[in-house]
Amino acid sequence: MEVLFVSTSDQETREIAKKILLDLEEGTVICLYGDLAAGKTTFSQGIAAALGINRLTSPTFIIMREYPTNNEVISRLYHLDLYRIDNPEEIKAFDLDEIIQDKKNLIIIEWPERIENILPSKRIDVHFKITDDNEREITIYRRG
Repeated sequence: MEVLFVSTSDQETREIAKKILLDLEEGTVICLYGDLAAGKTTFSQGIAAALGINRLTSPTFIIMREYPTNNEVISRLYHLDLYRIDNPEEIKAFDLDEIIQDKKNLIIIEWPERIENILPSKRIDVHFKITDDNEREITIYRRG
């Protein structure tokens, strides 16, 4: 399934992100693809806000952040930014396989192409395309 949205502001991007949670399955991995400044972290902030997380910041320099949630189905949100990963082997230090196995976790991965070969086949891929200074095309694909 593929759904295309057009966002003209950060607030619209956050609202689009919240729509993912409407029919979210346990143990979901959300992969965010797009250029720098395309809206990936803003999208992540929208999901976090819907889960009762007041402040989500990009984990660019520490790779991964963990947030407890106020949600009955999802107990923890893991937000990964793999921009600085050069080798997929580097992610092993973060026990990503174990985190994915826990069905009460929601995992959001920015720059997932860095570990494409170890991503689960069942996931949500979100592609961001900058079409103007204030406009983004956001395409959501449900895989598997």
